Amino acid sequence: AKAEGGLLVAKGKAPLPLKSVSVDAQVRGFVMGLRSTLTYSNDSPDPVEVLFRFPMEKSHAVVGLTAVIDGRKIAAQVREKEEARAQYDDAIASGLSAALAEEKSGDIFSIALGNLPPGKDAQIQLQLVGELGVDAEGGVRFSLPSTLKPRYTPAGSTDPLASVPAGEEEQVKSGTVSAVSWFHLTVEGADGVAVVTSPTHSITVTPNDANQLDVRLSKELDSDLVILVKTKEPHAPKAIVEGGEEKKGSFMSSTTVMLNFFPSFPEIEAACEFIFLVDRSGSMRGSYIKSARETLVLFLKSLPQGNYFNIMGFGSSYTSLFPNPVPYDKKHLEKAIKHAQGMEADLGGTELLRPLQHIFETKPRSGYARQVFVLTDGSVSNTDACIQEMRSNLKNARCFTFGIGSGASSALVNGLATAGNGAAEFVKEGERMQPKVIRSLKRALQPAITDVAVSF
Repeated sequence: AKAEGGLLVAKGKAPLPLKSVSVDAQVRGFVMGLRSTLTYSNDSPDPVEVLFRFPMEKSHAVVGLTAVIDGRKIAAQVREKEEARAQYDDAIASGLSAALAEEKSGDIFSIALGNLPPGKDAQIQLQLVGELGVDAEGGVRFSLPSTLKPRYTPAGSTDPLASVPAGEEEQVKSGTVSAVSWFHLTVEGADGVAVVTSPTHSITVTPNDANQLDVRLSKELDSDLVILVKTKEPHAPKAIVEGGEEKKGSFMSSTTVMLNFFPSFPEIEAACEFIFLVDRSGSMRGSYIKSARETLVLFLKSLPQGNYFNIMGFGSSYTSLFPNPVPYDKKHLEKAIKHAQGMEADLGGTELLRPLQHIFETKPRSGYARQVFVLTDGSVSNTDACIQEMRSNLKNARCFTFGIGSGASSALVNGLATAGNGAAEFVKEGERMQPKVIRSLKRALQPAITDVAVSF
């Protein structure tokens, strides 16, 4: 199956063209809602079964799905997986139009559309809700992916989503949505917003009479979109109330309250042993390895004195700059920067598990907290095994991750950081890396806060 715009066609046929996309989104505090409508056309002479796959953050959920196939509207209902699959197969076998949506992995959602007649259109409307993260500069971060990268399958594992064979150098072509016919984002609570910006696209921001900000793109969406909403008081606790309908015969309503806490803590630096684990697989070629090199050099130049560090590159194999972590001094820094600037994506597939295991085979230096920084485009399919390896070694290390470029697996990048009591950052094209690097270092140099309790 070939990928284009997230759409795949069964039995090796050419992908269907994407005719139009419209996106209507809303940001309210740390919560977003999104409705996206995509229209495809079957230009082939035969009916086809198509698969639509798209990347989705783990903190997001699909709350609505409607498909219109040849004028027939199909509204999704929740069913047990086996029952849903059986109903879909029966409909297709009977020559009827049908749709089947399911989560394929932690960050990929799949929709199967069956029996799209020749010369007809298929329209997919998705509704998502989810929590938003905080950017390095203190703003709420809204991200709209345009790319779904194939996942590399390490030897010995299987994954129906992966389209890059195990043992081969990763040369992937991402499926990219190349045009957006309409985009609109509404930001609630305009009086509490300091500024709305985008590091990736040119946008226009206009206030309206409902205490909202209307955000629109100045051009078509040709890459991942990031919009940052910076509030006037980022560390002030906030409550968002969502009213529901009164239930008949009950004194209770379905009103929901969400409390947001984004506290600021005093800085306390600890002595650390930094291990930088850099993805040098084939999928990192071009702008991705360039971004990884720049990020690593920023890290190296920003480390405080009195710490130890090492650099590891990984692909089908892995290699270390130094046999063991070395003191952070002028001699070792010069060698490390020269090494970082010359790194290439020349190590084949994306085998992350084994270098992680190698790191944890030795204990950290006495008196130093080990901090593992992973820089990757995240194209692996054994995500769960990598996360479990990190979780089982939590006493010996913390993990901070950088997702490089479009299509980085949020399941891997966020999952490793969460399992390692660290934090994740994503670096899209056009974004400033320096504030992300500085924030990650500050976090790593502070002791982990555990057993947190909130009273209100």
